[in-house]
Amino acid sequence: MQSCRSRLFWGLLVIIPLLGMGCGHTVSPSVRQQAQPPIPFQDLHSNPEAFTGRTVILGGEIINTLNTENHTFVEVLQKPLDRSDAPRFTDKTAGRFMARCDTYLDPAVYAKDRQVTIAGQVLGRHTGQVGETEYVYPLISCIETHLWPRITSTNTYYGYYDAYPWYPPLYDYYWYPFYGRPYPYYWPHRRYRW
Repeated sequence: MQSCRSRLFWGLLVIIPLLGMGCGHTVSPSVRQQAQPPIPFQDLHSNPEAFTGRTVILGGEIINTLNTENHTFVEVLQKPLDRSDAPRFTDKTAGRFMARCDTYLDPAVYAKDRQVTIAGQVLGRHTGQVGETEYVYPLISCIETHLWPRITSTNTYYGYYDAYPWYPPLYDYYWYPFYGRPYPYYWPHRRYRW
């Protein structure tokens, strides 16, 4: 009995730090503290000037990256973020925002449909065009940017194993119809994060 308890204790001692690795944030603690309390994106989108100077953490899907002489502008379709600050794979969005970065970002890397998380200060509004319609974006600076891995047929697991390298991708080898995946591992499908 004592031996079982001892094994359980040491097993938990190994597993708990590993679980903590998967829940880490992308944005540094100091910037995260500056972004408290968080601003709902709907409020920021409707009145960007009211939050000028506030730090926000936003993410989503890149629509366009444009380089000018002094800045790089990244147009992003906003998506809600998960616990690790990664954009969720969902069609829910409250609009678009524009990030103005002082460093050069290559459009071939910061390409359309890539997932990105950006922490920065609200600079106000930016007016642009979406099709033939004038569009007002919340404009933020780039204090920290994180570009998420590309989604390919080889990393589209049912769970987000890129962020959890210690977690074995069992779904690659077996069928799990009772886990919501009634097809073989080699069929292409979309990756979801927990």
